[in-house]
Amino acid sequence: MDFEADEKDYGCCRSGDMKSIYEEILQLFSEQGEVFVATELAPVCGEKYLEKDFGAQGIEPRKEAGFPQLHHKNGRDIFIEKLSGAAELVIVGGGHVALETATIAKILGFNLTVIDDREEFANRDRFPLADRLYCQDIEAALANPFPANAYYVIVTRGHKDDLRALKAALAKPYRYIGMIGSRGKVAYTMKQLKEQGYEEAELKKVHAPIGLSIGAITPAEIAVSILAEIIKEMNKNVNDKHQLDICREMGQMQEAATLVTIIEKRGSSPRGVGSKMLVGKSGKIVGTIGGGAIEYQAAKRAAEIAGSGKAEVQFYDLSLKDASDLGMACGGAVKVLLESLL
Repeated sequence: MDFEADEKDYGCCRSGDMKSIYEEILQLFSEQGEVFVATELAPVCGEKYLEKDFGAQGIEPRKEAGFPQLHHKNGRDIFIEKLSGAAELVIVGGGHVALETATIAKILGFNLTVIDDREEFANRDRFPLADRLYCQDIEAALANPFPANAYYVIVTRGHKDDLRALKAALAKPYRYIGMIGSRGKVAYTMKQLKEQGYEEAELKKVHAPIGLSIGAITPAEIAVSILAEIIKEMNKNVNDKHQLDICREMGQMQEAATLVTIIEKRGSSPRGVGSKMLVGKSGKIVGTIGGGAIEYQAAKRAAEIAGSGKAEVQFYDLSLKDASDLGMACGGAVKVLLESLL
């Protein structure tokens, strides 16, 4: 569908019990780390569906194409997005690199699991920030359930444990697997796995040697290189990182509020599709859709409809023709979905 030609009025409809939907999303975050959500824009603006309902609704996202996606089929306009909770970092090994990686990971907001079969390396004194700590056999510990958006960092004391950890991680859903070691050690491990029937394509997904090449020497520098590589992978096709904060705030906000989401853009605009903010009736804002005049206009409208139970789509044109009206001259246009919470 042509962006410029699509200037129809989506109208205002009730957006449903948004708070209960996002309470369920929060629960799914804790169980699986990420949630796929579809929001109908037309003909019923604001109707929401979780992934479990996609089949019955005839919604067919193309997961290989990345998210968010805007679908137009059989007279329906559907906005599909992947919402992500806090990512899970699973560190296998409790040595010096693991210790530094764990410390920096918590600063970055990861949920943290540490695994080592040695009591002197897997204990609360050494890893006080760990959300989960397993002092047990590596394979047994990795048999525990982890969310789909888990990032595995394999930094054990030897190639035998590396091999066991890698095999266990590859058997699970994962977003990233990285393994420390020299190129020779990595090549030896991969050779063994190929001989055991692992496909070349699967093994190529493993980041080994682990980390971005920044000339790291110390354990802390190696930890920075590891987490830099993870951030690079984690932020592919991600335009907003306020989703978890916004979901939590929905349940705590003591006033009527409206959720604002960029659903489409053309040309230059401050934030990408999927960016969100929550606007209270008083004007309180959590998150951002880019600041400036767009955010001001959207927040103003969001406060106006807060508590109404309505959903609507607003169009903001940042072309030079209308720049003086919005106080900007960056070009481009955006469509914004506003969903009032009941």
